[in-house]
Amino acid sequence: MSTRRTRRCATQDRVLEAASEVFAAVGYQDATVAEICERAQANVAAVSYHFGGKADLYALVWRRAFEDGLRAYPPDGGLPPDAPPEDRLRARIHALLARIFDDGRKGRFSQLLLAEMAQPTAALDEVRHDVIGEQIRATTALLREILGPDVSETRLLHCHLSVMHQCLGLGWRKMHREAFLGRESLSPEEVEALADHITRFSLAGLRDVRERATP
Repeated sequence: MSTRRTRRCATQDRVLEAASEVFAAVGYQDATVAEICERAQANVAAVSYHFGGKADLYALVWRRAFEDGLRAYPPDGGLPPDAPPEDRLRARIHALLARIFDDGRKGRFSQLLLAEMAQPTAALDEVRHDVIGEQIRATTALLREILGPDVSETRLLHCHLSVMHQCLGLGWRKMHREAFLGRESLSPEEVEALADHITRFSLAGLRDVRERATP
């Protein structure tokens, strides 16, 4: 690789990492190209030159963070596809919580997601469909397996929201965690215990939904 190409790749990597940090901290709307480039020690024109603009950079940061998070905390938890659906649900819940409470790069996607939820943008319409859609479909299929084939689409959606938002509702910034949890983060053991609780709580509700729907 030529020296010029090496420098170009190094600049791209620095800008991507800086953008990931800034977007996760303040969201797309409040992030500035100037701040990203200053943090990356790059010329302010680097975003347009290497990525096409702020919106394209944001989309790329999302995809990269999503892939990093899935590699670090795979939703299947290493379980085989024929594992009991209750165990697979617990694995998905634990993976999501682990990403939320990982304040480093491996948990960056959750930080980006929460920032986007607070201030939705039009910059991610396609990326949201590609990146999040597959996980939504997988979780929906798993819940249908637990609830039975006759569950209505409305009831299935309600159950999906109930399970996932028990996890997403914990995705506060550190200052809010301190006020509510009494600490900024949870240890891996505490995340495991919380995953167990949310799973038990969710399965009890899912069983009730299934029993009420049974003729």
